Amino acid sequence: MGRSRRQRLGQNFLVDRGVVRRIAALLDHEPPRVLEIGPGRGVLTVELLERFPRVLALELDEGLLAGLEELEGRGLEIHHADALTEPLEPLLGEEAPWQVAANLPYSVGTPILRRLLPRHDLFRRVVVMLQREVAERVVARPGERAHGLLALERAAWTRDARIAFSVPPGAFRPRPRVVSSVIVLEPAPPAFDRERLEAAFRLARHALTRPRKTLANALKPLVDAGAIEDAGLDPGARPATVPLEGWVALAGVGP
Repeated sequence: MGRSRRQRLGQNFLVDRGVVRRIAALLDHEPPRVLEIGPGRGVLTVELLERFPRVLALELDEGLLAGLEELEGRGLEIHHADALTEPLEPLLGEEAPWQVAANLPYSVGTPILRRLLPRHDLFRRVVVMLQREVAERVVARPGERAHGLLALERAAWTRDARIAFSVPPGAFRPRPRVVSSVIVLEPAPPAFDRERLEAAFRLARHALTRPRKTLANALKPLVDAGAIEDAGLDPGARPATVPLEGWVALAGVGP
């Protein structure tokens, strides 16, 4: 028998009920609605239904739907859908805001998270499990080794972000070869307009592919040293040391 689509996507089923309880406990009491992405065999789903009257689950693997359907009638609504592409407003908009709980597949965890981050209109709290190295990149601060574009996006779209705890391979079946971490995010409206943020991200993306270079060298030919100084930044600094506000200021100065 071939591997399920979920396994091909790199998902490992969470089986440790202690970890499940800890994830669910990180959610707030309000709002009483939870979007679960990738419920798999429903271990976390059962715990969520014990705590919340409304759980909407997006499951990509058709072979897992029958097992999840046994939980319907207890406040669970299941959608056979891809969390990377499924339109969110028709599902969630009328009842927004929601919370999110998910054990995200390693291979698509980052793009799914990037889709959730800007949606402060839909989500009040996001509790997701990712590969530990990815989680560290999400919460990294300027100057830290893991600080990059993902951390800047998190800074733009959340008021708070933290790693709650790490999860060893033995909590999953099949066992992954990496350690996972559960992160808690609180989306919030950004302090800067979308156009300015996108311009800042473009500059950061360009420079962060050259992390060992100075800002002046990493940003060639997009921005010169004079513009970097006008933005209040040091042309000799490394790209990973620049906070979101610095990139936004630089985007406002221009070349």
